[in-house]
Amino acid sequence: MLQYCFLFLLSCVFLAPTEATAATVINAGVGGNRSSQLLKRLDRDVLAKQPTTVVLMVGTNDRLNSGGFIDIQSYRKNVESLIDQIEAGGTKVLLVTPPTCVPELLFNRHDRKKYDDQSPVARMQEVRTVLLEVAQQKKVALLDFHDQKTSMLRNPANSGVKDGVHLIPAGYELLAKLVAKKLQAGEFDTTTVVCFGDSLTKGSEKANYPAYLQTILNTGK
Repeated sequence: MLQYCFLFLLSCVFLAPTEATAATVINAGVGGNRSSQLLKRLDRDVLAKQPTTVVLMVGTNDRLNSGGFIDIQSYRKNVESLIDQIEAGGTKVLLVTPPTCVPELLFNRHDRKKYDDQSPVARMQEVRTVLLEVAQQKKVALLDFHDQKTSMLRNPANSGVKDGVHLIPAGYELLAKLVAKKLQAGEFDTTTVVCFGDSLTKGSEKANYPAYLQTILNTGK
């Protein structure tokens, strides 16, 4: 009888539900950053946090910010270096392709002549192509966010702003949902997730995808 009681108690221990580890999501986005600037702050803003997962989205400023374009080959090398350094510590990477843009709105803030050699849309398509290739070569997971509807980008109708590059709140929410789905499907460890990138990652205090992501990972909503 004592033997059966012991076995019963032991089975209760192993079958008891375990409490899921809460996800901590860190917003490491900085407005205006290019891939070269991410490399410079990688140790301080990412590796020092000892993340289990890094969500990496960069490229918009590299190819669209006329204050200093980074050529596509240098961009590729920078992204490859970021992945290599992050993975060296055992951290998994999820690459995200940045969204496209609306050129006529972009030209309200940047001189259109700076894009005579290559259109803004073609530049962002090239960024997508590079990230798809790098993800395949390095066997890292990728979320292709590039072709989401341009209605998710800020414009006079949805935000009163002539922007064409940054997301509206609904766009950040959608991005967070897609990232969460990808992380969960890929069995990523979400104990500490660092979202690394530019202003598309940083967002605003009221709306940013890392904040939405933390809520989704912890509540399922």
